[in-house]
Amino acid sequence: MDNDNYDVVIIGAGISGLLAALALSKEGKSVLILEKDDAVGGVCRSYEVDGYRIDTGPHAITRLENGPFKELMDRYFDVVPQFVPFGKYYVRIGDEVKPFPWNINAWLKFDLIPKTDRLLLMKSAFNTLYLLNKGKNLSNITLQELISENISDTTTRFLDWICYFLVGNSIENTAISRFIDNKTNKGNSIRYIGKIYDLFVTEGGKDQGYPKGGLQSLINSILVSFTNNVDIKTGEEVVKIQCRAGVEKVITGENTYNCSNVIYSGFASDLPKLIDNLPEDYVHNLNQIKKVNSLTIWLGLNKNIFKKNGSQMWIDSDPYAWMVPVSNYDPAMAPNGNHLVGFAFILPDEYDILKMRKKALAAIIRIQPDIEKHIEMIHYQDLIPEKASWGVNSGFGDVQTPIKNLYCVGTDTEKRSAGVSRAAYSVLRCLEIMESDGNRSEFEKKTG
Repeated sequence: MDNDNYDVVIIGAGISGLLAALALSKEGKSVLILEKDDAVGGVCRSYEVDGYRIDTGPHAITRLENGPFKELMDRYFDVVPQFVPFGKYYVRIGDEVKPFPWNINAWLKFDLIPKTDRLLLMKSAFNTLYLLNKGKNLSNITLQELISENISDTTTRFLDWICYFLVGNSIENTAISRFIDNKTNKGNSIRYIGKIYDLFVTEGGKDQGYPKGGLQSLINSILVSFTNNVDIKTGEEVVKIQCRAGVEKVITGENTYNCSNVIYSGFASDLPKLIDNLPEDYVHNLNQIKKVNSLTIWLGLNKNIFKKNGSQMWIDSDPYAWMVPVSNYDPAMAPNGNHLVGFAFILPDEYDILKMRKKALAAIIRIQPDIEKHIEMIHYQDLIPEKASWGVNSGFGDVQTPIKNLYCVGTDTEKRSAGVSRAAYSVLRCLEIMESDGNRSEFEKKTG
């Protein structure tokens, strides 16, 4: 059956779709959200397992002082989540654990890798500045091409770890441009180079936090901030987007919805399955998108082994691991007196998930042997934290599409930052493009 016309139909209720829905609803638009799963939030939510509050993967919410998510919260949230300072990032190589070297002085003293390597990488950083000043396109130059062939295996693994967790790609496929970012949300802002492989854009991660109550608190804040002109329908999968001169209808297995605009927040690579006759070059690019596959192992412990507020980068782990002691930030995430720790692993393109689970758990116990006797709960998650890796040999989506009034949001449409911040950047850009297309007349009135 046909339904009433909506100003905007949003396909997908992950955090990108929900943020877009919130913004547009606050601008006076009627919005319908269609989600194929039974719950909203996608890979940004929390749920209960044996008395523990489990997030969909460990997260650090970045750029909380003046980043894209902060901008959306300031504009549109009625209830703002509480954040606990995330603390330092520690690098673990062998049995040694030291803070991540965010600035030149710290880098020169970072003796977990050889001094000669540190000096060579300093030279590489200055070479990057030179290339940038010469106007070179750094999106086609890999980090591997820039660094010396003489660096040690340990340093190579250190850089490789950063590349995998920053963009989901190896050092051979990670473009230098990933280490150059836009500090503001404006397209004409001055671009800059980070201090030394600046992991999450701002020095020392000082403006990062963990959301009290887990990732679900972000979703709950969005949901309670919705106006009454938002409809959410879960368990309803979109099978076709009907387009002629522009988008006209969204068709699910149960209903047909008329609409003036569509914002798609699913996998951009799936668009050719939903829309007929897309341009060949556009489809070819979408088919080249490489998703980031990850495994998270949550361990519930009866002892607090990782006492510091801050995460650890496990360089010697196979596969590479990122350890986050979640209950250090919010003790309510674990039963009283217990400890909840998340271990995130980036997986290769081809893998056997059962073998990878076994291998990853063995890596945790090998690196932290005393943990095994304190494990009370093990929970595995197979996730896609970034819908597109940022690599020189990979495709990437865009907020704009070849179809009039069809827009995309999500981590496969915007290359700035990562995770929630990347999703928020995509939403802000979508709002700007819709405004320029004449679809958001109320925006200019409200923001001046």
